Amino acid sequence: MGRALTFVAPVFAVGVVYSLYSSWHWSEGELRTAVHQAADALNARPRYVNPGAPQDGLVRDTVEEAGTGPGHGLSVGGNGTDGYTISTQDTAAAFCMHLTLTPVDPGRPFPAALERHHVKATVTEGTCRHP
Repeated sequence: MGRALTFVAPVFAVGVVYSLYSSWHWSEGELRTAVHQAADALNARPRYVNPGAPQDGLVRDTVEEAGTGPGHGLSVGGNGTDGYTISTQDTAAAFCMHLTLTPVDPGRPFPAALERHHVKATVTEGTCRHP
């Protein structure tokens, strides 16, 4: 019985440590899934956005809301013209998300700061080209 515990205890400990590590760090598959789920969520319905402002917060929030990965450690950078590069410190993977915003009601006489827009999000693998 003692020899069995001597073998089982370290294997169990390694399993627990690996489980904790993987729950706190992104994998490339988790990042890929989260980014594509975020693009699908953005395409699904109109959103209230300010078309003149950067949308990096919208992109970050939507990727985090996908529910894949640890939900922290996400980096989103870029601008609306060149796209938004999405990456983490945990992986070498990066994805570029381009957003196209189309007003839901373009004939409205008095535009507000936040208006409903149809969002078309497209994702490519790799970083965006920033000048």
